Amino acid sequence: VHMENYIVIDTETTGISEQDEILQISIIDENGSTLLNEYCRPEHITEWPEAEKVHGISYKDVKNKPTLKELLPKISSIINSYDVIAGYNVEFDLNFVKRQNPNIDWTTKRTYDVMKAFAPIYGEFNEKYGTYKFKSLSVCAKYYGYEFHAHNSLEDCRATLHCLKSIQQYNNDRIMQKTKTENTLSR
Repeated sequence: VHMENYIVIDTETTGISEQDEILQISIIDENGSTLLNEYCRPEHITEWPEAEKVHGISYKDVKNKPTLKELLPKISSIINSYDVIAGYNVEFDLNFVKRQNPNIDWTTKRTYDVMKAFAPIYGEFNEKYGTYKFKSLSVCAKYYGYEFHAHNSLEDCRATLHCLKSIQQYNNDRIMQKTKTENTLSR
Protein backbone atom coordinates (compact mmCIF):
# COMPACT_ATOMS: atom_id res chain seq x y z
CA VAL A 1 0.00 0.00 0.00
CA HIS A 2 1.40 3.40 -0.97
CA MET A 3 1.40 5.29 2.31
CA GLU A 4 0.67 8.97 2.25
CA ASN A 5 -2.07 10.91 3.97
CA TYR A 6 -2.59 8.26 6.62
CA ILE A 7 -3.66 8.01 10.23
CA VAL A 8 -3.04 5.42 12.93
CA ILE A 9 -5.99 4.34 15.06
CA ASP A 10 -6.23 2.28 18.23
CA THR A 11 -8.93 1.51 20.79
CA GLU A 12 -9.27 0.00 24.22
CA THR A 13 -12.52 -1.91 24.68
CA THR A 14 -14.68 -3.72 27.23
CA GLY A 15 -13.82 -7.01 25.50
CA ILE A 16 -13.49 -8.62 22.08
CA SER A 17 -17.06 -9.68 21.22
CA GLU A 18 -19.53 -7.82 19.02
CA GLN A 19 -21.47 -6.74 22.12
CA ASP A 20 -18.42 -5.04 23.62
CA GLU A 21 -17.83 -1.30 23.45
CA ILE A 22 -15.00 1.21 23.09
CA LEU A 23 -13.56 2.73 26.29
CA GLN A 24 -10.73 4.75 24.72
CA ILE A 25 -10.07 5.76 21.13
CA SER A 26 -6.97 7.49 19.80
CA ILE A 27 -6.01 8.67 16.33
CA ILE A 28 -2.67 10.19 15.33
CA ASP A 29 -1.38 11.36 11.96
CA GLU A 30 1.73 10.17 10.14
CA ASN A 31 3.83 12.77 12.00
CA GLY A 32 2.67 11.48 15.38
CA SER A 33 0.42 14.47 16.13
CA THR A 34 -2.59 13.55 18.26
CA LEU A 35 -5.83 14.14 16.34
CA LEU A 36 -8.07 12.44 18.90
CA ASN A 37 -7.54 10.87 22.31
CA GLU A 38 -10.80 10.34 24.17
CA TYR A 39 -12.15 8.06 26.82
CA CYS A 40 -15.72 6.90 26.11
CA ARG A 41 -18.58 5.87 28.37
CA PRO A 42 -20.11 2.59 27.18
CA GLU A 43 -23.86 2.75 26.55
CA HIS A 44 -24.75 -0.81 27.62
CA ILE A 45 -21.95 -2.27 29.72
CA THR A 46 -20.96 -1.14 33.23
CA GLU A 47 -18.24 -3.65 34.13
CA TRP A 48 -15.49 -5.49 32.26
CA PRO A 49 -13.28 -7.24 34.82
CA GLU A 50 -11.21 -9.25 32.30
CA ALA A 51 -10.49 -6.29 30.03
CA GLU A 52 -9.84 -4.02 33.02
CA LYS A 53 -7.01 -6.37 34.10
CA VAL A 54 -5.38 -5.71 30.71
CA HIS A 55 -5.80 -1.94 30.26
CA GLY A 56 -6.72 -0.72 33.74
CA ILE A 57 -9.72 1.35 32.59
CA SER A 58 -12.60 1.10 35.07
CA TYR A 59 -16.18 2.33 34.95
CA LYS A 60 -15.32 5.21 37.30
CA ASP A 61 -12.69 6.32 34.75
CA VAL A 62 -15.29 6.68 31.99
CA LYS A 63 -18.64 7.30 33.73
CA ASN A 64 -18.53 11.07 33.06
CA LYS A 65 -17.04 10.80 29.55
CA PRO A 66 -18.93 11.20 26.26
CA THR A 67 -20.32 8.10 24.55
CA LEU A 68 -18.81 6.90 21.29
CA LYS A 69 -21.95 8.15 19.49
CA GLU A 70 -21.28 11.65 20.84
CA LEU A 71 -17.71 11.45 19.49
CA LEU A 72 -18.68 10.07 16.07
CA PRO A 73 -18.92 13.44 14.27
CA LYS A 74 -15.31 14.20 15.26
CA ILE A 75 -14.15 10.64 14.48
CA SER A 76 -15.91 10.66 11.09
CA SER A 77 -14.45 14.06 10.22
CA ILE A 78 -10.92 12.82 10.93
CA ILE A 79 -11.31 9.51 9.07
CA ASN A 80 -12.96 11.20 6.09
CA SER A 81 -9.90 13.49 5.75
CA TYR A 82 -7.45 10.62 5.20
CA ASP A 83 -6.95 7.96 2.52
CA VAL A 84 -5.37 5.18 4.57
CA ILE A 85 -6.16 3.97 8.09
CA ALA A 86 -3.30 2.10 9.72
CA GLY A 87 -3.28 0.16 12.95
CA TYR A 88 -2.10 -2.95 14.70
CA ASN A 89 -4.79 -5.53 13.95
CA VAL A 90 -6.60 -2.54 12.46
CA GLU A 91 -9.78 -4.41 11.47
CA PHE A 92 -10.45 -5.15 15.16
CA ASP A 93 -10.50 -1.44 15.99
CA LEU A 94 -12.39 -0.42 12.86
CA ASN A 95 -15.12 -3.02 13.41
CA PHE A 96 -16.01 -1.27 16.68
CA VAL A 97 -16.28 2.07 14.88
CA LYS A 98 -18.10 0.61 11.84
CA ARG A 99 -20.78 -0.99 14.05
CA GLN A 100 -21.81 2.49 15.16
CA ASN A 101 -22.48 3.32 11.47
CA PRO A 102 -20.75 6.69 11.39
CA ASN A 103 -21.00 8.88 8.35
CA ILE A 104 -17.99 7.33 6.61
CA ASP A 105 -17.77 5.87 3.12
CA TRP A 106 -15.70 2.82 4.03
CA THR A 107 -15.44 1.72 0.37
CA THR A 108 -13.04 4.61 -0.32
CA LYS A 109 -10.77 3.79 2.63
CA ARG A 110 -7.71 1.61 2.47
CA THR A 111 -6.24 -0.03 5.53
CA TYR A 112 -2.71 -1.01 6.45
CA ASP A 113 -2.34 -3.63 9.14
CA VAL A 114 1.08 -3.36 10.78
CA MET A 115 0.51 -6.72 12.53
CA LYS A 116 0.10 -8.51 9.17
CA ALA A 117 3.09 -6.66 7.67
CA PHE A 118 5.30 -7.60 10.64
CA ALA A 119 4.47 -11.34 10.73
CA PRO A 120 6.73 -12.38 7.79
CA ILE A 121 9.51 -10.02 8.95
CA TYR A 122 9.55 -11.67 12.38
CA GLY A 123 9.34 -14.95 10.49
CA GLU A 124 7.83 -17.44 12.93
CA PHE A 125 6.07 -19.87 10.60
CA ASN A 126 2.95 -21.81 11.57
CA GLU A 127 3.14 -25.18 9.76
CA LYS A 128 -0.48 -26.05 10.57
CA TYR A 129 -1.89 -22.96 8.84
CA GLY A 130 0.92 -22.47 6.32
CA THR A 131 1.37 -18.82 7.29
CA TYR A 132 3.39 -16.60 9.58
CA LYS A 133 2.23 -16.21 13.18
CA PHE A 134 0.90 -12.85 14.27
CA LYS A 135 2.83 -11.25 17.11
CA SER A 136 1.67 -8.71 19.70
CA LEU A 137 2.37 -5.00 19.35
CA SER A 138 4.72 -5.32 22.34
CA VAL A 139 6.81 -7.93 20.48
CA CYS A 140 6.85 -5.80 17.31
CA ALA A 141 7.82 -2.63 19.21
CA LYS A 142 10.59 -4.44 21.10
CA TYR A 143 11.87 -5.85 17.77
CA TYR A 144 12.24 -2.25 16.53
CA GLY A 145 13.74 -0.99 19.80
CA TYR A 146 10.69 0.98 20.93
CA GLU A 147 9.68 1.00 24.61
CA PHE A 148 6.17 2.00 25.64
CA HIS A 149 3.37 1.36 28.12
CA ALA A 150 1.05 -1.01 26.23
CA HIS A 151 -2.75 -1.01 26.44
CA ASN A 152 -3.31 2.72 26.38
CA SER A 153 -4.68 3.55 22.94
CA LEU A 154 -2.57 6.70 22.47
CA GLU A 155 0.64 4.91 23.51
CA ASP A 156 -0.32 1.99 21.24
CA CYS A 157 -0.84 4.41 18.31
CA ARG A 158 2.63 5.87 18.84
CA ALA A 159 4.21 2.40 19.04
CA THR A 160 2.31 1.32 15.92
CA LEU A 161 3.52 4.39 14.02
CA HIS A 162 7.13 3.66 15.03
CA CYS A 163 6.75 0.04 13.85
CA LEU A 164 5.04 1.10 10.60
CA LYS A 165 7.87 3.51 9.77
CA SER A 166 10.45 0.83 10.67
CA ILE A 167 8.72 -1.64 8.33
CA GLN A 168 8.61 0.98 5.55
CA GLN A 169 12.36 1.54 6.01
CA TYR A 170 12.98 -2.23 6.00
CA ASN A 171 11.00 -2.57 2.75
CA ASN A 172 12.78 0.41 1.15
CA ASP A 173 16.17 -1.05 2.12
CA ARG A 174 15.23 -4.41 0.58
CA ILE A 175 14.12 -2.71 -2.67
CA MET A 176 17.39 -0.74 -2.81
CA GLN A 177 19.40 -3.91 -2.11
CA LYS A 178 17.51 -5.79 -4.84
CA THR A 179 18.09 -2.95 -7.32
CA LYS A 180 21.82 -2.88 -6.51
CA THR A 181 22.03 -6.65 -7.01
CA GLU A 182 20.15 -6.48 -10.34
CA ASN A 183 22.39 -3.62 -11.55
CA THR A 184 25.50 -5.60 -10.62
CA LEU A 185 24.20 -8.73 -12.40
CA SER A 186 23.24 -6.87 -15.56
CA ARG A 187 26.73 -5.45 -16.12
